[in-house]
This record gives sequence, C-alpha cells and structure tokens, in this order.
Amino acid sequence: MTAASTASVTVTHRASLEPLFAESCADFPLLPGVSVLEYARTTAEAHLPAEGLRLRAVDRVRFTGVAFPGEELTVGLEWTRAGEDAWTCVAVVSTGRGKASSAHLRYVAEACR
Repeated sequence: MTAASTASVTVTHRASLEPLFAESCADFPLLPGVSVLEYARTTAEAHLPAEGLRLRAVDRVRFTGVAFPGEELTVGLEWTRAGEDAWTCVAVVSTGRGKASSAHLRYVAEACR
C-alpha cells in the first residue's frame, strides 16, 4: 500500500441487538456512540495497510449525527503512514442521512507496542 490510500466498506448493524436499545430508549432507540466507534475500529482492522499492526490509541472521536439500530453504516477509511512502524487511520462513519462520526485511530507494529 502507498503512503496514503483510501478504502471504503459498508457494514450493516445486526438486528439482534435492537431489543437492548429499545428497552432503554423505547421512544427513540439509537445506536450508542461506543458501538459506532467499534464498527470503525473493526472495519479498520479488517483493512490494515500492513501486517502486524495493533491499535495503540484512539486519538479523537467526534459524533456528528445519529445512527439507529438496524441501519446500514458506511465506514470510509483513510490510512496515512506516521513513521516506519506506525500508521494513522481516519475512519468516517455515515448513514443514509449523512455523516454520523469520525475517529482518528493510531496503529503501530506489534514489536513497537
């Protein structure tokens, strides 16, 4: 992979978790931010730019919209090399209504941990 590249992946939330959200927010169930962040992280880790990378830090997360249980989420990834054994990933999560969140994730080679 080049020093900076972009990949886009579509992820669909599984309906099996909907009762958990519906119980706590019966009038307005929504997908918690930590769940949206987890989709970003797992998508990034499914598309690592180099082998042996592990998450070192979540440097920044910004929630700009709502994601609902059962909704299709699109996760766009932009990887940038941040050193010989380090990469940063900007993961943008969107719904059909637009951007829901963005996260800046830092990955390092296993040996650097």
